[in-house]
Amino acid sequence: MKKRFLTTALCAAMLTGALATPVAAEKMVTVSLYIPSLATYSEEAIAQTEAVMNEHLAEKYGIQVDLQYIEIGNFEQSINLAMTTDELDVTCYFNEFGKLANYANNGQLLDITDYFNNASEEFKTMFTEAELSASKVNDRMYGVVRKYQYGGKEVAVMNKDIVEEMGIDPASITDMESLGEVLYKVHEAYPDMWTLVPQSSADMTWCQSWGKAVGGASFLYTDSPRDTELKSVFESKGFQDFCSYTNKWYNDGLIMSDAISNTMEGSDLVGAGTAFACLHNADIDPLDKLYPNTVVSGDIIAPMAQATDIGNLQYGISSNSAHPDEAFKLLEAIYTDEELIPTLMYGVEGEHWVYNEDGRAALPEGVTTENAPYGGFVASATYPNYTLAPLKDSAVVDDYKAALDSWNESVEVPPYFGWSFDTTKYTDFVTAYANMEEKYFDAVTTGSIPLEDVLPNIQSELESIGFYEIMEEAQTQLDAFLAEK
Repeated sequence: MKKRFLTTALCAAMLTGALATPVAAEKMVTVSLYIPSLATYSEEAIAQTEAVMNEHLAEKYGIQVDLQYIEIGNFEQSINLAMTTDELDVTCYFNEFGKLANYANNGQLLDITDYFNNASEEFKTMFTEAELSASKVNDRMYGVVRKYQYGGKEVAVMNKDIVEEMGIDPASITDMESLGEVLYKVHEAYPDMWTLVPQSSADMTWCQSWGKAVGGASFLYTDSPRDTELKSVFESKGFQDFCSYTNKWYNDGLIMSDAISNTMEGSDLVGAGTAFACLHNADIDPLDKLYPNTVVSGDIIAPMAQATDIGNLQYGISSNSAHPDEAFKLLEAIYTDEELIPTLMYGVEGEHWVYNEDGRAALPEGVTTENAPYGGFVASATYPNYTLAPLKDSAVVDDYKAALDSWNESVEVPPYFGWSFDTTKYTDFVTAYANMEEKYFDAVTTGSIPLEDVLPNIQSELESIGFYEIMEEAQTQLDAFLAEK
C-alpha cells in the first residue's frame, strides 16, 4: 500500500471545513496547473484536494498549487487564451496533428531542455527515447508526455444478452469478414434493432486500420502502419477496404440509417440493448468491465501504434509563466512524487476515495461514479502518470507500471515514429484540406455513400488545393529520415 501523507489532524480539519492556509504558505509562489476534465469536479472537492496537496508541496518543494479544471471540449481554447497572460504556469496540451510544433513556433511553450537535463535521474529516466523525441521540436524540448499505454487494437463491443442467447463465440470474431457474418445473423433475428452503430457520434471507430496522422499531419496517410509510402487516406487500401464493408452493411440495413448525424455513444446503445454492436478502440482496460451488459470480440485489428500515439497528450510550461523555476518543480512532482500523485488524481483519501479491504482504491460508501464530487477517480486518462496511483478496485492488473510496459512492448510501432512534418507554412492548405475531409470522411466511413462514387471528386479537390505537391515534399523528407535511422 502506498504511504499516506495525510495526518489525522488534517483529515479532521478537512472534514469540518476548518482548514486554513498557513501563514508561511502566503509567502510561497503559487503555480497554476491546468488539467482537462472528463468528469465532474465540484468547487469544494477541488479546494479540499488543493489544500491537501499544498501541505505536501509546502513541506517538500516550498511551492503551492492552484488547480484549474476545464471541460475537455473547451480546453484548447482556454489554454490558448491563458497563455497570453501570466496566469498559466503548467498545462496539459494535446499534440495531435503537429500542435506541439505550432505551440513551440508560436512561442507559447517554454523550452525546458536545460531544466530537464538538470532534473532528477528518476524523472529523466522514466521516458523512452521515443517519448522524449515526441516532446521535441528542432531537438529542443517543450514538454513531457503522459505516461500511458500508446497505440490500440480494434474490437467489437457486443450486447451480452444477445451473444449468449444466440450462442455467438466472441473470440471467433477476428476481422471484418467474421464480424460481418455475425452481424447478418443478428440482423436476421432482430431486424428492427440497429445491428452496428458508430463508436461515438459519426466516428465508426477510433482505432483505424490505416496509418493516420503520419508525421503529425492530419492529411498524410499510409496503406498501413507498416508502410512508408504517403498518400491520401481516401486512396489508401486499408481505408477503401473498410469503407467497402461499411457501405455494404449500410445498404443491407445493418448500420443505423442516420449514423452520419449520430450524437450518442455506441457502447451506451449496446449496453442498453438499443443496438447489438459497435467497433471500439481498446488497450489494457477491459471494455466489458467499463460497459455493463457487453462482451468484447477478438482483436479485429491487432495492437498497433500510429505516429501520434506517443505524446498525443503532454504537459509543459507556458512561456509567459512568471515562475518558470517553480513551475518545473511542480511539473516534475506530478510525474514522480508517489505521495502527491494519488491526491492529484483521486482527491482526498477518506473523503473522495478510500482503500478497500484488498488495499485497492475505491469510492467511499454511498459515492458512485455518477455523484463522485472529484472526477479524477472516475476518469483519470488526462493525468500525467497514472502508474504511481493506487490500483483501483476495478483494475484487472496487479501492477499498473508492469501492465503498461508489457502493453507497450506488444504494440507494433511504425517505422516513421519520431518523424514530424512541419505544417506551419501550409496553414491555408491545412484549412482547405480539413474542410474537404469533413465533407466526405464521415459519409464514406459510415457507409452512407460509396467511396468509389465520390473518389473522383475527392481527387480533383485534392489536386486543386495542392495536396499532391505537398505530399511529394513530405515523402522526400520522410525518405531522408528513414535513411538516417
